[in-house]
Amino acid sequence: MAPMIDMVFLLLVFFMCVSSITQAGTQIKLDLPDSTTSEVPKDLSHRLTLSIQEDETIFLNGRHVASEDLEQELRELMKSFPELKLRIRADQSVPYERVKIVMKKAAAAGIQDYIYATYQASL
Repeated sequence: MAPMIDMVFLLLVFFMCVSSITQAGTQIKLDLPDSTTSEVPKDLSHRLTLSIQEDETIFLNGRHVASEDLEQELRELMKSFPELKLRIRADQSVPYERVKIVMKKAAAAGIQDYIYATYQASL
């Protein structure tokens, strides 16, 4: 009985850690753009969150990454997880040119699937 209790406890700790890690990228406060046609994807698995703040600071799953190191970081993640997809959250005041630069770095690292986070505005 004791080994089963240990195993259940370890599973509980594992799921608590995993859930906090997956939410880390969305904890960064951003003023996302509004969209009346946006849809929430049904499959968010293998989705890496990249956030760009108003001052153009970049966060990768909640961890600050320098712009010049972004491509290398993404390239290393792609080696470990080849099916990796990207979810881009950019503050609405960030110029599109900056988002485009980030997308080019992600493409150079091998990521080809992107989604953009927006607020769902009602008509």
